[in-house]
Amino acid sequence: MEFIDVSAKTIEDAIAKGVAELSVDGHELVETKVMEQPSNGFLGIGRKPAVVRLFYTSVKATATPEESTSIAELSDAVSAAPVETNVDDVAVHVENSDVSKSTSKELSKETQEVIAQKGKQFLEDMFSQMGLTVLIEKMMTKDKITFQVHGEDLGILIGKHGQTLDAIQYLTNLVAHKEVSGHCHIVVDVENYRSRREDTLINLAKRLAVKVKRTRQKVSLEPMNAFERKIIHTALHDDAHIITNSAGDEPFRHVVISYKK
Repeated sequence: MEFIDVSAKTIEDAIAKGVAELSVDGHELVETKVMEQPSNGFLGIGRKPAVVRLFYTSVKATATPEESTSIAELSDAVSAAPVETNVDDVAVHVENSDVSKSTSKELSKETQEVIAQKGKQFLEDMFSQMGLTVLIEKMMTKDKITFQVHGEDLGILIGKHGQTLDAIQYLTNLVAHKEVSGHCHIVVDVENYRSRREDTLINLAKRLAVKVKRTRQKVSLEPMNAFERKIIHTALHDDAHIITNSAGDEPFRHVVISYKK
């Protein structure tokens, strides 16, 4: 299986950078492997970046060499930018807390609009470079900005289990919050993929819970990001005979469903 090695300040940045590059080259991420953990060194001496190996397969849609170069340069610039981000930029990492609980102070409407405009402009520029014709619908609440992307043949923007879409969302959050005081989580979706994926995961969790109660044997799910693991935990939270836990290290962290007597 073919692969590329990508380095960045953190593992998450390296994966996001790599997936962005793969998507515009007409490739789809299959598996990730952490080759080197990042290290800050001592007093800045001996600092090492994270190195991640991304295994991929080809998909039908591709960008031209010129478009691929432009997007690769754009993703390089974003990944290298000295932007401080909150864990909410990627997903909700506190898996057993209330969903969508904000820890940031409330933003003014003007600041939120600046963040939204920067995020939308980034998406429009990226999709234009990729040669995609899309319509971006913007929806805003007090603590969240959602961009719903509409168009034809947009599967390349989603990737396997939404991994490419997560990378795009991550990069959008980075760019939109650069040189902006405050934080407002940005969600990027394509043709309501995230809601459809959530329904799929909820149904999967319930089916596996029935199996676990019948066999009394625990079941391990495939690796998922923090947001998707949260969906599984929430779906089975009220089942008196089921307990869920997360196991493993990123990017292979997964949910384990067990029987509770």
